[in-house]
Amino acid sequence: MAEKGSGRKMSNEEIAYVERVYQNQYAMIGNAINASLEELQQLNSASKSLEDMDKLAGKESFASIGADFYVRSQIKKETKTIIGVGGGFLVEKEIDEAKQTVKKRIDAKNEMMNKLIKNRRELETAMVDIQSGIAPEPSE
Repeated sequence: MAEKGSGRKMSNEEIAYVERVYQNQYAMIGNAINASLEELQQLNSASKSLEDMDKLAGKESFASIGADFYVRSQIKKETKTIIGVGGGFLVEKEIDEAKQTVKKRIDAKNEMMNKLIKNRRELETAMVDIQSGIAPEPSE
């Protein structure tokens, strides 16, 4: 990104074009942040459920069968859980392993969120520079 006061002056057309590119990138990052927040909420919910497994035994629940259809079910006292690992594949893991897996996923998602937020801040700075008519530094 260009420092204020450095770089060449841009034409109005160049400024408008680069500004649109940055605005699109900004919107995409915002969408990625929102999606990540949703995923974090689901991961935190899963983590809480895993922590409370003993309290849930014997309680009634609803099990999704897809497309917003559910069946009533009763939660058994379990020592294992089933985890989606991508591509439609599921693996069985001990509860303690599942807790570690969800923690790793939460940590990875938080790290990604921090990178997205940093990128958004850099874009904000670049957008201010563009509005001042300062050309961005060429990428190396």
